[in-house]
Amino acid sequence: MGRDIEKMKDKHGSSSKKNKKDKKEKKEKHKKKDKKQKKEGQKQKQQKKNQWGKYGTISNTDMYLKREEFLMWLSDVKMLNIEAITPQEEKKFFEEYVECYNTATFPSKKFYNFKFWFEKEQLKEHLQQAEIEMLTFDDEKEKQKEQQEQKELIKKQKLQREYQHLHEFQNIAQDMQKQKQLQELLRHYLQMGNHEAAVKIQKQLNPIHTIDMNQIQQQPPIDFDYDYDNF
Repeated sequence: MGRDIEKMKDKHGSSSKKNKKDKKEKKEKHKKKDKKQKKEGQKQKQQKKNQWGKYGTISNTDMYLKREEFLMWLSDVKMLNIEAITPQEEKKFFEEYVECYNTATFPSKKFYNFKFWFEKEQLKEHLQQAEIEMLTFDDEKEKQKEQQEQKELIKKQKLQREYQHLHEFQNIAQDMQKQKQLQELLRHYLQMGNHEAAVKIQKQLNPIHTIDMNQIQQQPPIDFDYDYDNF
């Protein structure tokens, strides 16, 4: 019985220690969290302080001076229509607008000076368009260059083929001239009765140029200035 009581005391004591430890850990966590939030808040305040007046400063009396930008901010950031809020709410929202303006914390520069922002955006758009047109022009120029190079290549290939054909025609003409000379020489040998020399000449003739021996023998003799032995 005494032992059971001691066990219960030990159990209760250890449980109590654990609870104290948990409470201490939770307290330290909250302390760290509060410290972190405080630090972030101070950091944001410092950033606002450093950016104060970066785009100029306005006051609550400038509502009509910044009317256009304010209405745009109200619509884009607060998702509100000016007709859906009361004059008191409008005044309150403008005070917030003034604070954001003076601390330079708007999400877009258009809320500071819409006209200046719009003109700058237009200029940027024109420059981008000009760059696109220039790239398009360069592409077109490159395309024209490629087409011209292709035309020149085709022209060059055509000239090479024509030159090759001309060379072939020259060879054909030379061959025809030689065959003609061989025919005349063959005719001469046959008329002279030199059949051995005539057979040699006959072998040098192309089949298409082979002539009828009887026809040659019936034609009158022809005088030549060739050196027959060295032909």
